[in-house]
Amino acid sequence: MMAQSDLDLKEMALKEDLKFYFMNPCEKYRARRQIPWKLALQILKILMVTTQLVFFGLSNQLVVSFKEENTVAFKHLFLKGYSGTDEDDYSCSIYTQQDAYDSIFYVINQYRNLKNISLGTLGYEHEESGLKICKQQYKRGTMLPSNDTLNIDVSTETECILLKPKELTGKKAELKLNSSFFNLEFYRLIQVEISFKLKGIALQTIHARELPDCYAFQNTITFNNRAHSGKIKVYFDSDTDIQECKDWHIFNSVLQKNTQYILVFDGFVILSCLASLILCTRSIVLSSCPVVAFELFFTSLVGWPCSVRGR
Repeated sequence: MMAQSDLDLKEMALKEDLKFYFMNPCEKYRARRQIPWKLALQILKILMVTTQLVFFGLSNQLVVSFKEENTVAFKHLFLKGYSGTDEDDYSCSIYTQQDAYDSIFYVINQYRNLKNISLGTLGYEHEESGLKICKQQYKRGTMLPSNDTLNIDVSTETECILLKPKELTGKKAELKLNSSFFNLEFYRLIQVEISFKLKGIALQTIHARELPDCYAFQNTITFNNRAHSGKIKVYFDSDTDIQECKDWHIFNSVLQKNTQYILVFDGFVILSCLASLILCTRSIVLSSCPVVAFELFFTSLVGWPCSVRGR
């Protein structure tokens, strides 16, 4: 057994340690005048991460804006008679056979003259890709509504044709455009789907002191005649994929310096997170010290170890 004076000293020291352990950072500073480095680091980390989130949000806003504006531009470019507002879940509608033919060939002509009419930084994906036109229809059948007569095979067939950019100005394209593929039998026609891929570059990011992004747009125009109600619904869908520009040279800009500053800032964020992790691990380890000190004091006081429930 320890002497009473030693026990009193041990008890006082243990009480002081426990009291200090449960203090908040301000109380610890007033008690021992120790700068709360962990708190300062946490505040600094919060500020730095918040700054990163703000930068990310502004950058993401540019991406979303570029996608949405290009989708609207594509609708005006490739949909004949598009009013600027979608009618419902589809963009526009067609009511006559001539309008159907005009709308299909309108897409082809606009795709052919894209570089001369588009205001955006758009181009074809590559020369081997092109405009793919597929029509889906019932295999065969006859229909005489005046006699209430219907004879149709409900199994479907799909036929496609590919128009490459380099072929659109030649005789080969004219032969394809004048082929029987474009003789549509509307009572059998289910839908016509036109798909094409375009590339674009977002230059507006340069004004935000960021590197420009390259985009790939997978566009699909669907002339839906499934209802055979005399109304063909025209749907436009654009899937956007962000890609890293392969080769870029930007002159008279601070982009390179700005990129270096961002990398340095990201490095500080990583270091602060690592330092915070180390300090948190240290706090977890040190949190067991009062428990160990109490167990030793209790054992020296009564002569046997404290139970788990007692701790």
